[in-house]
Amino acid sequence: MSEAKNQLLRCLSFTDTTSLVIGTIIGTGVFLKTAVMAQQVGTPALVLAAWVVSGALSLAGALTYAELGAVLPQAGGEYVYLRAAYGNTLAYLYGWTVVAIEATGSIAALGVAFATFLAGVLPINSVWIEHTFHFFGHDLLWNFGLKQVVAVVAILLFSAINCAGVAFGGRLQLVFTIARLLAVAVPSW
Repeated sequence: MSEAKNQLLRCLSFTDTTSLVIGTIIGTGVFLKTAVMAQQVGTPALVLAAWVVSGALSLAGALTYAELGAVLPQAGGEYVYLRAAYGNTLAYLYGWTVVAIEATGSIAALGVAFATFLAGVLPINSVWIEHTFHFFGHDLLWNFGLKQVVAVVAILLFSAINCAGVAFGGRLQLVFTIARLLAVAVPSW
């Protein structure tokens, strides 16, 4: 094999990479959790204080990752750092945890958020099947309808975007980040 085949493609521009970081920080959770936070703490000042503390913690984490990236400049991120600190076994287990739980959960959350916000604009709340499960003394309501189909279609769309390539995904991430920034900056009417 030639050395060029083992090199990662550097397809993301500075703007794409910046929008990826901003999009990660201003994630879907900002739109899903703010109302719940306001209900729990009772005042906008405490919600903002929580976001400021979270921002400071995120900055500390980002600086830590920057230092780790400078010390261990290899592709693989956290896997590389854990392998260097704790060995191959824990790094491997972490990698599978990310693939099996974190990545799939994040994509599912995006699909749910998309369907939830679309339901606020379009009438997609019809339920076709509904069942209540009794689980450890709790009643869990499960339903399936148009909203869930929209969430699944969103997940499939995000998957197709990821398959389209890094450069395309980076450009689309820029568009999504601009939309998020506008949603946060522009007051709702």
